[in-house]
Amino acid sequence: MDVSIIIVNYNTTSLTKQSIQSVISHTIGIKYEIIVVDNASDDRSIEAIIYQFENVKLILNQKNEGFGRANNKGIKIAKGEFIFLLNSDAFLISNAVQYFLDFMRAVSNHQYAVCGGELVTGDSRKTVSFGNFPSLISLLSMFGPYIFFKKEYKRKYLLGVVNYNNEIKEVDFISGAAMFIRKSVVDAVGVFDNDFFLYFEETELSFRIKKAGFKSVILPEVKIIHLEGGSQVSDKFNYFRYENFATGRQLFYKKCHGTWYARLAKSLYFLHTFLLSILRLEDGNIFRKLKIILKS
Repeated sequence: MDVSIIIVNYNTTSLTKQSIQSVISHTIGIKYEIIVVDNASDDRSIEAIIYQFENVKLILNQKNEGFGRANNKGIKIAKGEFIFLLNSDAFLISNAVQYFLDFMRAVSNHQYAVCGGELVTGDSRKTVSFGNFPSLISLLSMFGPYIFFKKEYKRKYLLGVVNYNNEIKEVDFISGAAMFIRKSVVDAVGVFDNDFFLYFEETELSFRIKKAGFKSVILPEVKIIHLEGGSQVSDKFNYFRYENFATGRQLFYKKCHGTWYARLAKSLYFLHTFLLSILRLEDGNIFRKLKIILKS
C-alpha cells in the first residue's frame, strides 16, 4: 500500500462524500486506501458513506474524539507507506497524492517527513497552508513591533501563513487540512498527542518531528481546495472555536517549552486580547474571552 488517506467525519455528510469522491476522481497510478473515522455523528453520515463508497474503511467512535485522537485511530490501522490526512472540507483537484508520493520517495528528499500543497478556498482565493511555531517573539511582535518588519514577521513568526510565492520551501508545520506524512517518521516520534482535542495538534507533532531532525516542506504547485471550518459556519462569534484554540495553544506552549514559558505566554495573550477588545479591534465579549484565556 502506497498511501493511506484518512478523513475525520463529524456531522459533515455532504462534505465528506465530496472529499472522498475528489480522491477517487483524481488519484491514479498508485495503490491507496481511504479510511473514514466518524466522531459519533448524529446526522446518519455513516449510512450514507457506506451506501455510496463500499471500499472505504470505517472506524466508528462512540464520542467526538476531536481531530488528533480520531486521526490516531486511522493511523493505527493504516497500511500505507505514507499517511495523507485530509479534512472533510478539503477537496483534491489534481493527482496531488501521486505528486506528493513521487516527491517524498525521491532520494534527495529523504530528510522531509511532511509535505503539503497550497490551499485555496472554493473561489480560488489563497488560504492558510502552513505556519510558524508559536513563540514569545511572535507573541511580543503582535503588540506592534511587527509593523517594522512585516515581511520578515509573515515568513518567520506568523502562526498561520497564506502561501506567498511559487517556491518549494521548508516550513515549521503544514496545515492539518491536507498533511502528507512519512509513516516511518510517525512510528518513530509518535502520533498526535491525545491531550489535544482541536487545534495545534499538528503543530505539536511537527515540533517533535523537527526536533527529531526531519523537515516539513510546502509544494505550491499542488493546489487543494479547503473551505475552512465547513462544520463550524456561523455569523456569530464562535466561542467554541475560540476556547479550543486557546486551550490547544496553551498545551503547545506547555508541552514544547515548559510550564513557565506557557504561563508567560498566557499573560501576554490576556493583555493582548484585553487591549484589542477595549479598542474594538476584536469581536466577542471581552469578559467571556478573558475568562476562556484564564481557564486554558
